[in-house]
Amino acid sequence: MFVANIERTIDKIDLSPEQWQASGIVAVPAGYTAIWSVAMAELHGRLGYFPDIVRLRPAPAATVEKFEVAEIMNLREVRHASREKR
Repeated sequence: MFVANIERTIDKIDLSPEQWQASGIVAVPAGYTAIWSVAMAELHGRLGYFPDIVRLRPAPAATVEKFEVAEIMNLREVRHASREKR
């Protein structure tokens, strides 16, 4: 049921199979690791690769909980580099 709910949510993204393959997608990780893990598996299956992800950090001098983009991490490069260590 849990996985099916995430699949249905991602199904609502209006992209054709060709668009999934050709789009440059950047994802912001969810705080709940189980959701994020399933979402990454689903996106990898549709894209054929891991999407880039955003790492956030607290915004300087923020009086309320506010974040800014610290970096965009290319997971394909991380995966490729780690394969050379096998």
